[in-house]
Amino acid sequence: METVTRKGHRVWLTVLDRGKLAKIVQRETEQLAHVQVDIVGRHRMTKWSAIVEANLIRDWQLWHWARGKKIDIGFSNGMQLAMVCGLKGIPNYSFYDDPQTRDRKWKEKWNTECNFCVYEDETIGAPSHVLRCTKEWAYLNPRTFVPKVEVLEKYGVKAKEYMFLREVSVGTINYAGQASGAILGIKDMIPTDMRVLFSLEEKKRRGEYPADWILLQEPIEDIHSLIYYAAGLVSSGDSMAREAALLGVPSYYLGIRYSMPANAAASKVASLQNQRTMGFEEWIKEYIESKPKKEITKNTESTVADSNLQALASQSAQEQALGQLDNQVPATDADAHHLCDSSQKNVICDNSQKNVSSDDTPKNGHADENENAKNGNADENVIEQRMKQQQELRVRIDAEFIDINEYMLALVEGVKE
Repeated sequence: METVTRKGHRVWLTVLDRGKLAKIVQRETEQLAHVQVDIVGRHRMTKWSAIVEANLIRDWQLWHWARGKKIDIGFSNGMQLAMVCGLKGIPNYSFYDDPQTRDRKWKEKWNTECNFCVYEDETIGAPSHVLRCTKEWAYLNPRTFVPKVEVLEKYGVKAKEYMFLREVSVGTINYAGQASGAILGIKDMIPTDMRVLFSLEEKKRRGEYPADWILLQEPIEDIHSLIYYAAGLVSSGDSMAREAALLGVPSYYLGIRYSMPANAAASKVASLQNQRTMGFEEWIKEYIESKPKKEITKNTESTVADSNLQALASQSAQEQALGQLDNQVPATDADAHHLCDSSQKNVICDNSQKNVSSDDTPKNGHADENENAKNGNADENVIEQRMKQQQELRVRIDAEFIDINEYMLALVEGVKE
């Protein structure tokens, strides 16, 4: 969305009132010009509310909201905006990552074009398109996101010496059938010498988790920097697990959506494990406990972190549009109004709402480190090595993925031709 607004196009962004989503979106967009955020509909984190309030009632609310607005193009990750645009004769393009949803045929019916951000999937056929990317890359690519190590000071943690844990609420359709408290089941396996940053969607359950875990309060300032500098991330929700993986952070997904194509896509290019691919205890030992216990001075760590940040910032500034746009619409200078809908937490067009293997690159990205540890040669350079691996992975993904922001901009500027 930032790419579009820089061109002067006006954006109406509709957001579902779900948990802290509205506050997060408003904070993320407050510095963007030409953006108006409107809350349409609500979701009270129950299955009844998800079906009735967030869907049936919201259909009518969106239709009423759109009355009197001159909208040239719509972007969405669901069916509701597609229906509104379809009935009004407005071109609408969807970007989502779950081709297994029951309403897929309806989305294909109402959308001008359906795009699945699942990197590669031969089972998805026309009329939908597969984009060589994941939706998270719209806001995590090196040209959009540069991590800031100074955010760690607020929580008193050091780079690569803490875990990031995320516990989602299961009172939604997406997590229907998933038992609550997945993080509770593995809390005793977290190394006792690791600090923990804890994101808990149901704050009322705080007392069930270790008291020394640092509870994060939404909206969280620069949450992706907190993820980037973590030694590892564990989540009962798949979205944040993909985000961590695409940032080069070893991640583990504790939920039940094993067959999600988006998760499979992230696993192809980064380190994302789940209970079907690796036991959690094995994951902890391979990715977390292999970290040397040797004390690292604050000055050494800061120097390493700062030098890596400078390198990444330099790479970001020099990188042009590395991804090849698929079916790009020729751009014009036409001034377009367009509508984005973010009824879910992770949306491709706004707040958005994841190890690459080769003959000479270890699949898990850590084989060399583990071997060094066995030989007694691992030292404080392990942090620098891991951050270097993150940078290399990010640059490699950026070269393989299309630039979805430029793709959307081309649609906006070509819509009036």
